[in-house]
Amino acid sequence: MPYGEERFALALGRWLLKQNQNVVLIGRTFTGVKAEYLSKVETNQNKKNNGKNIRVAYPPHVIYMMSRLLFSLFCFLQILLINKKSPIKLIHAQDTGYSGLAAVMAGKMMKIPVILSSHGIRHKSLESILKGRLGRILLKFEYNLDIFTLKRADSIIAVNPEIRDYLRKITAKVAEFIPNPIKLENFVFSQTNRDLIRKELGIEKHTIVVGFVGRLSAEKNLLTLLNSFVQAIGHYSSMKLVIVGTGTLDPQLREEVGRLGAKDKVIFCGMRHDISRVLSGFDIFVLPSYTEGLSSALLEAMSCERAVICSDIPANRLLIIHKREGLLISPHSCQELSEAIQLLANDESLRSELGTNAKIKASEYDEEAVFSKILQHYLTLTKKVDS
Repeated sequence: MPYGEERFALALGRWLLKQNQNVVLIGRTFTGVKAEYLSKVETNQNKKNNGKNIRVAYPPHVIYMMSRLLFSLFCFLQILLINKKSPIKLIHAQDTGYSGLAAVMAGKMMKIPVILSSHGIRHKSLESILKGRLGRILLKFEYNLDIFTLKRADSIIAVNPEIRDYLRKITAKVAEFIPNPIKLENFVFSQTNRDLIRKELGIEKHTIVVGFVGRLSAEKNLLTLLNSFVQAIGHYSSMKLVIVGTGTLDPQLREEVGRLGAKDKVIFCGMRHDISRVLSGFDIFVLPSYTEGLSSALLEAMSCERAVICSDIPANRLLIIHKREGLLISPHSCQELSEAIQLLANDESLRSELGTNAKIKASEYDEEAVFSKILQHYLTLTKKVDS
């Protein structure tokens, strides 16, 4: 399962094809870098992954950064090649860093408009990872890269007002707020799926399942989740924690589970392509991140009527009012998160009430309305160039 920006791009591309727009996606996979026409994406992914979980090893940031610069060069050359075969009218990059760099350089050379979408404040999310003298140098490079690309874009889209205001502050450019969408029909609770996924994972029918879906990285605050969960099972033992995703923290999280003596309580699922099915198996969805853009995983869990616990940060407050659509907790407090897990584990009626309200809220972010707004944005920009 691709995360964040990749999922957004795939969904937007599919929708645009239905609107009779010509779409080409250029991107990377976990096994290499390539460009693909959208119609080939799903088929190729299914052949590669063959329905199996994939564990991914991530290199140190310096090596990662160099690989991303090469990826940026690759994308730049691919854009030029595609444009020779069939003229491109607009480029829409899904991050402000390396993809954005390829987009703005190609856009300037080809004299076509470039849109950058910011799904999060990229350089800020790296602050918890890049430490020490070398870390500060790398962080400054990443910050300057963001500024370089943003200032050269013709338009900027931010997925929440906090990001929009921050980007305006550092670039003096106006960013438009267009939230991440969700295809509601794909994320519906199913008792059949609930039974199937629990059977697959070896979880008993009446066990309370606490779940997380997302990238296993520092900003997701998963060590706090692990420690909070272990505190909670001291008071309510019939629980399991299911972690879905891959990322840099995978080895550390597994080591922490062993240190906490919770190997029989925590299940690592790796990468999954059947998230709606997995979400139906959860009772409680937890997103304890320090920072978010506008979480697709959170919206998907809400659409599946799961009881939600998430960090009390601006992006999450767009979706959750405390004790109405979910519970908001401090991302810095194991105690708060543990108590929230215990509260929901012991109160089925509260879980049901929060889940019902969450689904109503998620319906405001249906992809038809959001993608229509993006298409209109495309048409406005291309008309300016044509006139």
